[in-house]
Amino acid sequence: MSQKAAASKSAAKTLFQRANEAYFDDEFEQAESLYTQAIASDSTVGDYYLKRALVRNKLENTAGAAKDARKAADLTADKTECLRQYFKALHMHGKWAYELKEYDDAAESLRKAALINPSHEEVKDLLDKTEPLTTPKPVASAPEEETLVADSAVEVAPKRPQVRHEWYQNDDFVILEVFIKRVQKDAASIDFDKKAVSVSVKMPTGSENNFEFDPLMHEIVPGESTFEVLSTKIEIRMKKALAGQKWSHLEETEAQKSNKISSLGTSRQGISWDSIAADAEKQTNVKPSDQGVNQLFQSIFKDADDDTRRAMMKSYVESNGTALSTDWKSVSKGPVETVPPSDTIAKPYSR
Repeated sequence: MSQKAAASKSAAKTLFQRANEAYFDDEFEQAESLYTQAIASDSTVGDYYLKRALVRNKLENTAGAAKDARKAADLTADKTECLRQYFKALHMHGKWAYELKEYDDAAESLRKAALINPSHEEVKDLLDKTEPLTTPKPVASAPEEETLVADSAVEVAPKRPQVRHEWYQNDDFVILEVFIKRVQKDAASIDFDKKAVSVSVKMPTGSENNFEFDPLMHEIVPGESTFEVLSTKIEIRMKKALAGQKWSHLEETEAQKSNKISSLGTSRQGISWDSIAADAEKQTNVKPSDQGVNQLFQSIFKDADDDTRRAMMKSYVESNGTALSTDWKSVSKGPVETVPPSDTIAKPYSR
């Protein structure tokens, strides 16, 4: 890189930082001007365009925002380390293109975003609204149809692989386990953000597995979050921004799909921990009387095998915190029923 190019990139970073500060101070016109100057100094960074898209949307310049979001997606599409920005650019472009009634363009971006994160509720809902409004494809003869399929295969983003993952938590961390075997220690890249984590893994075959967990249920501290590549899995430790905060789900979209138990509220004060502990005692050799309930559960989980851990997490989450089982054979047969305390009634959450 020449000295001139290096100086331009350095100047762009400084302008970008100043633009971010103006944006957070709600000085949107100044922020747009500074983002534009940063892009003039270095037009190769997708995040510059994405941030200018957001500020242009604040200024009610939807057409300009959509154009910038599309440019951001183009610049980040082939960069594994920019998966989170790529998904966000696709999401934002699809949203704004829909508002501009550019339904074909909106659907194209939203389809790609849905392949990266199939569980993102807003993307799915928006795509469901957009698809019926797109231009119908003409019926083609067999040879022409093969050409159309080949062309579309080039444009569609690779589907996020369905690799098994599990998570659990303590007072300080949320621990996410992604089960992929034989991963080299230098082949995994994890990108932490306040409410998202991106996982990129290069396999020995040359292929790449990319995962996006966005948005997370609550905020984390990126600088204090770590990961470790083990023989059978990648263990990701996300530092909770608020120590002691209990996560009901890993991602916000999972929480939105789940039924809430209104009679229990958010404090879970109605849970009969004694009965749960007694049930755990029957299935283990650890007695609640020997230690506190929390220590009991930690002891069981720490020393348990994979099936026992799965049983504990599945039973606790699906029962909305009212049941805990270590018997995976029983728990794996179906959803675990919510069993509220005797003086309460479980009711489905409704808006």
